[in-house]
Amino acid sequence: MRLRPSSALSTFLLSLGLSVGLAQAQATTHVELILDSSGSMFSRLPDGQSRINVAKDVLQSFIASLPDDPGLNVGLRIYGAQVASGAAACTDSALVLPMQGVSRAALQTQVAQTRPKGATPIAYSLQQAGSDFPKDSGKKLIVLVTDGQESCGGKLSGVMDNFKALGINVDLRIIGIDLSDTAKKSFNGVGTFENVQSGAQLASALGRATQQVVQPVQTLLPVTVKLTSGGQPLVSGATVRFEAALGGLKTDFQSGGSAYQASLAPGVYSAQVSSTESGTQMFGGLSVAVGAANTFSFEVGQVGAVKLEVAPLPPTAGGKLKVTFSAAPAGERNWITIAQKTDADSAYLDYQFAAGAAGSLELNVPDEEIEYEVRYHLANPDGSTRVVGRSAPFTPRRVAASLDGPASAVGGSQIQVNWTGPNNDRDYVTIVPKGAAEGTYTSYFYTKDANPGKIDVPIAPGDYELRYSSDNSARTMASRPVTVKAGSYALEAPQTASAGSPISVKWTGPNNPGECVTIVKKGAPIGTFNKYFYTRDGNPGKLQTPPEAGDYEVRYSTEGASPNPTLASVPITLTSNQYNLDAPNTALAGSKLSVKWTGPNNPGDYVTIVKKGDPVGTYTQYFYTRDGNPGALQTPLVVGDYELRYSTEGVSPNPTLASRTLQLTAASYKLEAPSSGPRGGTLQIKWTGPNNPGDYVTIVKAGAPTGTYTEYFYTAAGNPGSLPLPAEAGQYELRYSTEQASPNPTLYSLPFTVK
Repeated sequence: MRLRPSSALSTFLLSLGLSVGLAQAQATTHVELILDSSGSMFSRLPDGQSRINVAKDVLQSFIASLPDDPGLNVGLRIYGAQVASGAAACTDSALVLPMQGVSRAALQTQVAQTRPKGATPIAYSLQQAGSDFPKDSGKKLIVLVTDGQESCGGKLSGVMDNFKALGINVDLRIIGIDLSDTAKKSFNGVGTFENVQSGAQLASALGRATQQVVQPVQTLLPVTVKLTSGGQPLVSGATVRFEAALGGLKTDFQSGGSAYQASLAPGVYSAQVSSTESGTQMFGGLSVAVGAANTFSFEVGQVGAVKLEVAPLPPTAGGKLKVTFSAAPAGERNWITIAQKTDADSAYLDYQFAAGAAGSLELNVPDEEIEYEVRYHLANPDGSTRVVGRSAPFTPRRVAASLDGPASAVGGSQIQVNWTGPNNDRDYVTIVPKGAAEGTYTSYFYTKDANPGKIDVPIAPGDYELRYSSDNSARTMASRPVTVKAGSYALEAPQTASAGSPISVKWTGPNNPGECVTIVKKGAPIGTFNKYFYTRDGNPGKLQTPPEAGDYEVRYSTEGASPNPTLASVPITLTSNQYNLDAPNTALAGSKLSVKWTGPNNPGDYVTIVKKGDPVGTYTQYFYTRDGNPGALQTPLVVGDYELRYSTEGVSPNPTLASRTLQLTAASYKLEAPSSGPRGGTLQIKWTGPNNPGDYVTIVKAGAPTGTYTEYFYTAAGNPGSLPLPAEAGQYELRYSTEQASPNPTLYSLPFTVK
């Protein structure tokens, strides 16, 4: 007999099928599912179900129903599953399965094994998702399922622009799970947003999000169950009933000799098997999927109960629980879970694999004061599990928290805050505007990192709160008020100065961490900066003005808020300087050149030689103007047309302030020596050449690579020069080379025989 579902359940399941699949997948369709696995997914919906379990059931059921369409490609990205806290938590987003066909089993396994852990880097995940898609013309869809707002400071406003910049047209659908009003508003203008508060609503929302590109299979699929007891077939005296995770539809199987048969819609199920000798057994983790055999084998023989002990009792809500197990059956993939006592056996909030007959492990405890239990799951070869051990039920207890900090502070300052509390992983202290929504944060520190910890106070004056909170829950555990007062800011600087010169600036301000003084073009956007100094470095401070004349502002700013607000400013006019270079029109390649310069000799000013027409900012050999006038430059070895440039390091890309052309001509090189000489003897060599710095004469084996040298003399040592001859007879070369370029090019050579 098959149980009839209630009319409400029938309506729900029918609406799920219709809403999810109104259009056949296009010729090429790419769908990326993004699942939130942040710590707050432990929390429960108004109906008592945990958010993560509801999300898993819905996604796995959807994946099970995906059609065998050669043009459909479905991938999965998960964030918050690997790193609990710290900077790395904000880049914890992984494409666990690429969009290459439909790997139902792999997709379902990844979803099933996801554990809430970390932060909520939504903007980063969507940015990374842009690189997950191929750049073809097919349809592209992202469905993001999340229970919170961006927690890493990412900007959602630019997400769609990023996709366009990559040349990708993506339909972005965001499904929020029981979001606060503040969290809902954070998604304004970003894709298409919908908020849900139950598993039924989530399934329907997922259907609406994908209906334009995917038509899931709703046809009933044949399902076979085989039973064994003690390894022997059990063909009679038993009943088998499957219950759907979505909607609770129950189906009884019919006995067919050696197996039990029924037809079920694709989805996730649990099974209840009752037999005379073993009583009632529950099996979880069952997926009836398109393209799968959908054959399950259940061993229903009695198994001795696994002993589970937990400590501490009661555990701290949001903390850790040590689980010790013994008398466990054999198996490498058995696992231990923590779940609400009233949850179905297939539901869990955290898990660890438990190999061996005995051992211990650690589980995360949800931040709720409700009754839980620990369960030991025996894994079956078909992927299903049954619970063969349970701990005594326990109820976590919350540890009281408190904060101690100043009643008032200057905006932009840094204050110390003492705290008491559970100090669970990812507990933190933050400062927020008075009355801000639960889960809001600005500057913060994790409690595990410091006590007291340091908080950067917001710039804007007003009434604020210090809060003890946790990434595992939106709940505020403790708070205290703090009043932020406006600081006093002022600047004193010259009204005019020479462009590119250093100026002295006096400042008045609280000298908070990150406060600085910079100079920018008049009217430049807030947050712009060029050269700057931190107020902590002294008063007055030194500023290097830009090399371009014009109207500017000196600004007192801070890194304590984005985009680096201006706290005080004064105008300044920069006047132009005279620049000139005086040098010969021609010179020998590789020679030393004397260059006279005219300019302000500001810090970072220099003279260089580059190829004619090289991009601004290019440099080779150079001298700083501060090193003397005239300065000396080593010219390149390659003949051709060049430029001498007066530049500065004061601004990127090192602008050219004056230039003049220079033509480099080839030098004349020659060696005069006997054609041979005795082994170990001494050879006198006359040379002709520019005698540039680094020029030398050496003797090497005939055909030796360029840059090779043995005995040598520098041309600067005299003419003729003297070389000792090798002790080995053979064919050699005399070479005139230079150290001015790598690998010491040969400028002239003469064959020589050592006898």
